[in-house]
Amino acid sequence: MLKYMLMGLIVVCPCIYAEDSDSLIDKAIELYETRHLNRENLTKSKEILQDVVAQEPENLRAHCELSRVCYLLGDEAEAKDEKLDLYKQGQDFGKRAINIDDNSDLAHFWYLVNLGRIGQTKGVLHSLGSVPEFKREVDKVLEINPEHTGALNAKAMLYYELPGILGGNVNKSIELLNKAIEIDSSYTLLYVDMGKMHIKKKDYEKARWYLKRATEIENPTHEADHILDDKPEALELLEEIKDK
Repeated sequence: MLKYMLMGLIVVCPCIYAEDSDSLIDKAIELYETRHLNRENLTKSKEILQDVVAQEPENLRAHCELSRVCYLLGDEAEAKDEKLDLYKQGQDFGKRAINIDDNSDLAHFWYLVNLGRIGQTKGVLHSLGSVPEFKREVDKVLEINPEHTGALNAKAMLYYELPGILGGNVNKSIELLNKAIEIDSSYTLLYVDMGKMHIKKKDYEKARWYLKRATEIENPTHEADHILDDKPEALELLEEIKDK
């Protein structure tokens, strides 16, 4: 009888652990999504996810979320070295996630986000050097999931930031952002970036419309991003173009 009880435990336990790790990851996501309520939530989120990865080194979801949290922490950091260290951690977790499942759009997406941040933080020359890999990664995400709004936004911003001689094209950016807005009309970053496109085109009336829209959405897809980043940036840009 004892033999069969032990065999039953062997079968059941992995399922229990899987449920426990998913619950922990859900808690970590809840924490970083409410970081606008408590700045410590982001650090706590990272700690939870690191514990999950330590127990389950092949947990894809935990690695993807860790990559995301490191990016968010990097954005919050003030010192350049601290930023780079956190983005590098995020890139490493993203790469591990890709190694676990090369067909994960989230793995490739958070890898490319950290890759882009490293380039931006190091400066123009490094940014240009990472462009080919960034392009490959964003195209991989969109190959896996053509409606990934984050990747559509990332590709739009790549066309926006590159000089024309290297493929920059603000009209392509607008096309990609329009597609993303059709998919998720409550994603406020898309409106902020659309505002930037029209500022670059010197169409200030359209720019103001999109920037105001970014501040007015009542149930944003990413509330913490909206409160901490998107709305303040939209208001700042509106102030810059108020007399244009």
